[in-house]
Amino acid sequence: MGAISETSRLQGRVVKILSDKRGGFIAPDDQSDRLYFIASQVEEDKFETLKRGDVVTFTVGKGKDGTLVFANKVELVSAEKTNNNYTTETRFSGHVKKVFPNSKSGYITLEGSTQDLYFIAKQVEENKLETLQVGDAVTFTIGESQDGKKFANKIQLIDVEQIEPNDYPAESIPTPITCDELKNQIIEQFKRIVNTTNSSEFEDLVFLLLRTLGIHSLYQYDKRNQAGRADGFFIIGNLAVMYDCTLISAFEEYKKDQIENYINKLEQAHLTFDIRASEGAKRKKTLRIDGKSKQVWIITTDQTREISDYGNIKVKEVSVNHLIWLLQYKLNRDVIEEDDLALNLLSRIEKVIPG
Repeated sequence: MGAISETSRLQGRVVKILSDKRGGFIAPDDQSDRLYFIASQVEEDKFETLKRGDVVTFTVGKGKDGTLVFANKVELVSAEKTNNNYTTETRFSGHVKKVFPNSKSGYITLEGSTQDLYFIAKQVEENKLETLQVGDAVTFTIGESQDGKKFANKIQLIDVEQIEPNDYPAESIPTPITCDELKNQIIEQFKRIVNTTNSSEFEDLVFLLLRTLGIHSLYQYDKRNQAGRADGFFIIGNLAVMYDCTLISAFEEYKKDQIENYINKLEQAHLTFDIRASEGAKRKKTLRIDGKSKQVWIITTDQTREISDYGNIKVKEVSVNHLIWLLQYKLNRDVIEEDDLALNLLSRIEKVIPG
């Protein structure tokens, strides 16, 4: 929606009213992000009469970052104008998923989505329902009935016979990729981690790298309650590692107390920590770590070296470059099991890896 002028009037539907905040949200017909509005932007002082499902027109306003996020000059569309249904004039593309000849209806899948939209014969322009087949490419508008159900409207069949091969720009034809090229692209992209200047992004990229290495028992701690704590923990084979990512070069004195805290936690038989769940909720995870070989890693963009040895727990600085090297080693192996990866992880981190 960012390319739309702030003076353009759009149509949408009220999806939420926040009476206590004197505002609400509108879902534009073009299926772009919902827009927040406030009571003073509802024309003719009709905020009190607005209800969920009302069709409205509006202009859009910019937030501080320049994106269009507010609905302004909100005007209620009368019921007489909606004719029990409302529809956008924005055209979408998709393909026919199902056709039911007996009921003269079917379903269309919206391109780039798994959403299926119902249609009936009269919504297919030029009475071409009989010619529609599963897989046919079509364009259409989207309508919505009063009960909130969306449907495909003004459906037009795209005649592929009218499209000449030369009409396709050369850059739109995907170029096949070889396995070696894909391996090289993966490694080259990960090498860009060293250029990261945002500490939170560096933490996420390291987590992704460790996952790509094939470490399955890998946990990233909840960032919302992470001050003074490690960034994550993993177990691979007999190795248990609590790791912390930093872009600070001279970190030893800065992280001295944190490192001692990590060691104390690893000395216990069980480790309990908060992790970031995929749905955003915080949950606790408890793992048995007694009998494991334990290490603390401070992952940097600098070098790999041993910092200290607290009895059976070693503290190491681990270069992200050496983890990338290990990923390259793994990708070029025909067979690699978890025990092999754990062995290489230990042996390669014990010394500076060439290259």
